[in-house]
Amino acid sequence: MAADRQVHRTRAEVDIDAPADAVYRALTGVADWPVLYPWIAHTEVLGQEGPDDEVKFWAVRPEGGLRVWTSRRTLDPEARRMVFVQRGSVGPIKELGGTWDFLPREDGGCRVESGHWFTTDADPALTAGELDRHGALQMRTLKSQTESATALTTAVIRVSDSAPVPGSLAEVRGRLLAALPAGEGDAWFGETDAGPTVQIAHGGDVLVQKRLSPPSPTELYRTRWRLAEEAGGVRVTADVLAVTPREHDRARRLAETEVRDALALAGAR
Repeated sequence: MAADRQVHRTRAEVDIDAPADAVYRALTGVADWPVLYPWIAHTEVLGQEGPDDEVKFWAVRPEGGLRVWTSRRTLDPEARRMVFVQRGSVGPIKELGGTWDFLPREDGGCRVESGHWFTTDADPALTAGELDRHGALQMRTLKSQTESATALTTAVIRVSDSAPVPGSLAEVRGRLLAALPAGEGDAWFGETDAGPTVQIAHGGDVLVQKRLSPPSPTELYRTRWRLAEEAGGVRVTADVLAVTPREHDRARRLAETEVRDALALAGAR
């Protein structure tokens, strides 16, 4: 923390009718955050060593556009605690960190408590208010998703396939980017033929596209490409993540078609 800025604190809590271990896993398992928190477009674990990791997040702002940040986390599953420090300032927030604790209740549920500290060059009361509103939304969403018997399981459809593609990694990536809607930078939010869309290019080997107006009957729809060099070319893995509370067979057929089309865009025959 910067010594020349005053540290301010906020807290949030919620009671959840689900086991503490399950809720802890849902909150700390960032690979599934695009399902847990629908405003998260994508996550990537940048590095991991023991209980510590660093994760990059891409989130859709309520007013449009993207917010991108990284967090350094320390996970303690036995104590059911996560400690984090966010890297990179966001708006008036210069530094941000905190803890999440998952406390079992005698009835089998749990209480989730979060405490955040921050520094800011703006009015700390206004900044705290923003953090409180977002914290309350996080808690409400965590509660509704983990208390539901289907939200994080049977309502989720995942379809994946891979194929060898000729060319170098740079050539295949370039071919994909040329076939996808054009935008400025490695992460952008804009209008496409499919409606408002988030598109992310990460690390030279990952491309992600999330439709903010998902095709019926889905309520969430994301396509991802992962590229890996192999003998004779590039192995392209395409996967679709979809969430739908109904018409599962129709949604799966849609995702299967999308995966085939996604591989074709990369040059798979």
